[in-house]
Amino acid sequence: SFIGAGFNFSGVSRRAGGGWGTLLSRNVLLTARHSQGSGGYFFHPNNDPNSTPEIRNAVSSQRIGNSDLFLVALDQNVGPNTEFYQFATESISATPFNEDVSLSDNVFNAGSFQNEVAYVFGRSSEPGPTQRDHAVGRNAVSGFIENAPFQDNLDNDVLVFNQDLPGDPDFVPFETFLQVGDSGAPVFVERNGELLLLGINVFVAQDEDGNNLSAITYTGNLSSEINAFISVNAVPEPSSAALVMIAGFAAFVRRRRTT
Repeated sequence: SFIGAGFNFSGVSRRAGGGWGTLLSRNVLLTARHSQGSGGYFFHPNNDPNSTPEIRNAVSSQRIGNSDLFLVALDQNVGPNTEFYQFATESISATPFNEDVSLSDNVFNAGSFQNEVAYVFGRSSEPGPTQRDHAVGRNAVSGFIENAPFQDNLDNDVLVFNQDLPGDPDFVPFETFLQVGDSGAPVFVERNGELLLLGINVFVAQDEDGNNLSAITYTGNLSSEINAFISVNAVPEPSSAALVMIAGFAAFVRRRRTT
């Protein structure tokens, strides 16, 4: 059985030229700055990977703060059968990353998400079109790093996930570890039966003991900037009253033409 059964992942997209996008509104998505990919974004309505995709293109974009989070405004809204997601807004803080101590000493408590099992998106090993190349695994949130060093990002706060093996106390069934091609894909937790976006896959690392960890850029500490972009770029949905007026105008034109 699919571990994500019961959840609607139609708002998670891949691009024809690689890269990922996760909808935060009908026309705004979140991805990773370092792995944006190219081409249109493919969304599969009704949570059906075999449905005819809605393809949307970027018209504007913005890096969020000094992080790896990257917001994209699309050329038009997706339809009502394609999902978009709420995202984490809880503020988490810790001592900023210190290169003079071990990696494990830079990992702190992840607030209310500590030890919570998350759904981690990534690239499937199954052959198929890039835009349908989705897989979902699980892992538990192991901690939080303030200002994790990654490329030129000066304020990239991340949640981390240790790679545990079967038999380890913290191992979860279907546990996953990020691979090449997973950057920019989303990580969710469940809240009251709905998906809540925690962040976007960003990098992998090893601690001083050789243990692997995956990291995602966390949304909560930049939620105000994310909401501001969504608000500025919102495309109004046509109201039912406007549709009635348009229909009435069309009928009036037809009557004029027949008299």
